[in-house]
Amino acid sequence: MKTSLTVLACSVLTMASASASRLDAASAEASTTYPPEGNETYEASHVMDGKVSTSWVEGADGSGLGSWVRVTLPAETSVQKVKVWGGMWNSHEYWTRANRPKDIEFRFSDGTSQAFVMSDEMVAQEFALPAAVTTTTVEVRVKSVHNGTTWLDTGISEVQVFDATAGTEKPASAITASSMLPADGDGNYETANVQDGITDTMWCEGTDGDGTGETLEFTFAGNPTLSKVHMINGIGSSLRLWMAANRGNAATLTFSDGSTETIQVKPTIMPQTAEFAPRAASSVTMTLTGVTAGREYNDLCMSEVRFE
Repeated sequence: MKTSLTVLACSVLTMASASASRLDAASAEASTTYPPEGNETYEASHVMDGKVSTSWVEGADGSGLGSWVRVTLPAETSVQKVKVWGGMWNSHEYWTRANRPKDIEFRFSDGTSQAFVMSDEMVAQEFALPAAVTTTTVEVRVKSVHNGTTWLDTGISEVQVFDATAGTEKPASAITASSMLPADGDGNYETANVQDGITDTMWCEGTDGDGTGETLEFTFAGNPTLSKVHMINGIGSSLRLWMAANRGNAATLTFSDGSTETIQVKPTIMPQTAEFAPRAASSVTMTLTGVTAGREYNDLCMSEVRFE
């Protein structure tokens, strides 16, 4: 992040319509794991910790072909799609230097498998299964790689699994921001980050001021009934970064019918929920009406904003 910024006004990110709900994995294991280096570890559990700044890295000889990481679900589930953050997402530099998966294979506890190809882009990639698979595990096996510039080791930062039910949360079909920081060496600050289920990715506004009055507009398919908003306020990566950047302390929700709700945005890095009177809405605009200044960056950020 930078203190002198170029504004990307009226940023719009269209998201794929989603009827599936994300599952929390119960555990993870891997074929091999790269040994720790100082305080850095590369365990299988990193693919299910909700952070892309931590990665599983295989520890096999060569480039890791045939290596795998497997997540176990809390119960047998009908899985509809899998989302993978390929490579080491600590920074764009790390992502470039280490190998990234190219050809991958999903293996399931029922003995079936599905093959997919990952593009060589630092973006989360979703893979919809041709038909839902009933399984207790999802294994991601590396069949070939996009070569890194420095290291032979192959990493995966996060794996999310989605079942075939709608769930109670209402994902937006599009999210529009009044402004957005341009991407830098630390990553991007796009609107999709507030609904990716990852605590260390975030939307950050890109105005010259402290972010007061900046907006996020959520558009929904249909006219769902909404009564809660779940938030991670500020930068959710760490307490140090949370204190470094601006975060909200008050917001107004404006619904498609013209009605409004004032909600409290608590000064905490922990997940929080604000409830309001239920109403059907095709869109909701969140206006950040109060801002607490950060110690280092004059940029307002939100890590998660999800409606239920």
